[in-house]
Amino acid sequence: MSNTQSIEIELKYVLMPEQLVKTAAWLDDNAMFVGQKHLENLYFDTPEGLLNKHRIGLRIRRWPGGAEQTVKLAGVVDGAMSQRPEFNVPATQAVPDLEQFPADIWPANFETKAVTARLQLQFEVSFDRRYWLFEKDGTQIEVSIDEGKIHAGGKQESISELELELKQGSEETLTYFADLLHQHFELQAGEKSKAQRGYELLLSANES
Repeated sequence: MSNTQSIEIELKYVLMPEQLVKTAAWLDDNAMFVGQKHLENLYFDTPEGLLNKHRIGLRIRRWPGGAEQTVKLAGVVDGAMSQRPEFNVPATQAVPDLEQFPADIWPANFETKAVTARLQLQFEVSFDRRYWLFEKDGTQIEVSIDEGKIHAGGKQESISELELELKQGSEETLTYFADLLHQHFELQAGEKSKAQRGYELLLSANES
């Protein structure tokens, strides 16, 4: 089974409902619209939250016609900017298999087979994603608007996000494109990932 590793470098912003239409229209004029798809992220952990304690995110992402399992390790977050090691493997099962990922990414004394056997679904994120591609001087930036819901412990929370992910090229061009957006919109940095927000909602649900 193929395994891909990368450092995810992205800028994330929270979009207010009144910003959605204008932001999408601006992107239509300044980037190339690629398409739209419905995505479902299913996040897994052990009952005691072992992965979360190690700042490891584990999910299966599903879309029409495919699925993959992903591990994201703790990285660096500075305002809207985040950089995280990410590992992706095609998913053919309902629960992630940690033994499909490189053995050296796990903490010391981490028994992947035993942990896999104890994995349980913790929360879900269901959303529609619109994609654009911005290219300049050999740099490619995938721009997306996500609209949907986080479902955890019987509670739900809306998500409305703008993400700029550097696919190849320079971080300077990523910053340049973000500056263009800031000239037209008042953007609020999204410092929490979907996984972080899901765990917080789950904790809130368990405490109520």
